[in-house]
Amino acid sequence: MSTKRLAWLGGGLVAFVVAFLLFRPDTLVTDVEANESLADAFVTTTSSTTITASTTAAPAAATTTSAAEPSNTTSGPPEPMAIATGNFYGINHDASGTATIYESDGRFVLRFEDDTNIQNGPDLYVWVLPAADYEGDNPTDYLDLGTLTGNVGGQNYDLPAEFDPEIHRAVLIWCLRFGVPFAAVTLQ
Repeated sequence: MSTKRLAWLGGGLVAFVVAFLLFRPDTLVTDVEANESLADAFVTTTSSTTITASTTAAPAAATTTSAAEPSNTTSGPPEPMAIATGNFYGINHDASGTATIYESDGRFVLRFEDDTNIQNGPDLYVWVLPAADYEGDNPTDYLDLGTLTGNVGGQNYDLPAEFDPEIHRAVLIWCLRFGVPFAAVTLQ
């Protein structure tokens, strides 16, 4: 084989690899499964300073409590409450499942329920729109929640302080690489 032919073959192979890595067509036919629970979204952790302080404190004096006296236990944060929900619909791609906004103690979480199944693609992002529905154009005003964790299964996204449940009523799955929508949800 001539050197010229080898150079063309090598250049073609490099171009193929670069094109594959840029466009990632394999993501259209592979699934990435997420397996987060709603409880995972609202888990609170105890800081290490609190734990350290409690382990080094002097032992408390023994006391007795009768059944009539109230105990000093706390019930913890309130259970998350669903405030808006909707079903995914595909935009030139397949999509199904449910998205729900939950609120607990002033904190909002967007949850894609376990039935979520969105056609996968490269560079997919989750955006919350200040609109009643996706209008079919390239949005310029949105809350960016980051990359899609998985295209199948339950997953949670913390909503930022700018989130207003009366204004932000649509969720969009957007392919940033190609500037196209994959799926949307109207929250009611």
